[in-house]
Amino acid sequence: MEEEPAEPEPEEEEEEEDEQENDAPEAEEEGEPEKRPRPRRTAKTRAPKRSATAPVPRQKAVRKETSRRRDPRQPSLFSRMGQENGSRTATRTIGSILLTLLAIGGMIILFQFFAASRFFALKGVDVVWPAAQRGVPPLLSAREVEDAVRQLDTVKRGVLKADLEEVRKELMRNPLMREVEVARLLPDRLRVSVVERRPVALARRDSSVVCVDDDGVMFGDRTSHWRGGDVPLISGLAEGGEGAQDINRRLISIYKKLMADLDQGEPPLSSQIDEIRFDKDEDVRLVLTGNRGAVLVGKEDFRIRLNVALDILAAISRKDLETLNVLRIGDAERLLSGKINYVNVNDPKRPIIGLDE
Repeated sequence: MEEEPAEPEPEEEEEEEDEQENDAPEAEEEGEPEKRPRPRRTAKTRAPKRSATAPVPRQKAVRKETSRRRDPRQPSLFSRMGQENGSRTATRTIGSILLTLLAIGGMIILFQFFAASRFFALKGVDVVWPAAQRGVPPLLSAREVEDAVRQLDTVKRGVLKADLEEVRKELMRNPLMREVEVARLLPDRLRVSVVERRPVALARRDSSVVCVDDDGVMFGDRTSHWRGGDVPLISGLAEGGEGAQDINRRLISIYKKLMADLDQGEPPLSSQIDEIRFDKDEDVRLVLTGNRGAVLVGKEDFRIRLNVALDILAAISRKDLETLNVLRIGDAERLLSGKINYVNVNDPKRPIIGLDE
């Protein structure tokens, strides 16, 4: 079979004509003989068309790798990263703890070294009494308090290492101490603030006479710690057992009320009392001076009741039967010949007189 000739493209013919026209003048100018026309190129023999831009290189297709299934026993990337971060954090934490412990240990060693040095050795004790600022003289001297502090072992280790609570407890063993506060005055002194017990009454305790404060606490002795004058002695205070301090506190309150009532008018009557006795019901029995017997006055109206009893005793001493009859004393003649043991004026309108048997 014969192949049909391909039709020439118009653009290619025009290009060939142009080339022939461009070649013709050059031949005429040079005087060369006219050359034979070039054979016509067909589509099969045509030169490839030139382009101003370089052809884009063809990329090779990337072959996809088949995905592999992860072994479940093999840790994942995130778990490996978490383990690494966790180990780093634990290492840093342990390192920080060790450094902190070393720092604390070093500070403790330095503290022990400097605290035991002579720089902090006790050189003096400043003793103050807040009550002394109100004009109340102290019962203890500053020297006595300082000596009590210096003999403690905790103070001998130095001011900085001294146990202040132990010092306070040891000072509170003294019955005269009501409140004690201890403070450091660095580098070498201590400050002790003392609130002493203030005696408000004298009480019989066994065979001795002791002081009593507002709380009903018995302490000291009459010779060393009492600064007042002659006052009636108290008997019947609780010396131990459950609630003893509460009982004594109430009795001391009654005592103070009694003394104030007896001395509120003229003449004061407390000087005629030798002893104040409290019974189990907290009633008051007054023992008169001069061995004149006792007067039962109960818990109130102390001055009024005592005045009635004193009038009766005065009439008996004068053997005044008329006055005794006015005072509603029965069997007055018998009273004139007997010795009075007590006068009960709990009811002032109906006094009762008891005689020694």
